[in-house]
Amino acid sequence: MPEVYDPDVNHNKVLLEWKTPEFIPVPRTPKWYLMAGVLVVSLVAYAIFTGSATMAIVFILLGGMFFLTHRKMPRIVDVKITELGVEYDNKFYHYNTINAFWIVYHPPYVRTLYFRLGGKVFRHIKIELNHQNPIELRKFLTKEIPEIEGEEERLTDTLSRLFRLQ
Repeated sequence: MPEVYDPDVNHNKVLLEWKTPEFIPVPRTPKWYLMAGVLVVSLVAYAIFTGSATMAIVFILLGGMFFLTHRKMPRIVDVKITELGVEYDNKFYHYNTINAFWIVYHPPYVRTLYFRLGGKVFRHIKIELNHQNPIELRKFLTKEIPEIEGEEERLTDTLSRLFRLQ
């Protein structure tokens, strides 16, 4: 007798799963905040000196927005590697929508999985590995997605980490 499709049955077997923070929080010292404040004040002073009130307002708003938005703690999100795709933060990406992946693994500073999504403009998804085994993860992903070997972290991620902007 043929099997009847039951929509309540999950036909997407989870192969690997872990929990991870959505980003790695960066500790900032009072010295960092002082230097950032001096930078913002300098940019505002330059804008006023050149007679650009709009630029001064933009620098003040950007500094304030950065301060307000980067004080939050990261949410813990679920990551699932399944037979049909990748689920990250309750969003599902089918393997056919992911062009490639690469893993940047330089503990303790960088343990990151990147996905390049297709479309008119390439988008990237950055997933922290936390304590997930990169060898085991790579074994599952290479069966479904091409790997870009030797790829490193994106320049914006490197600069964010170095200047503690994350």
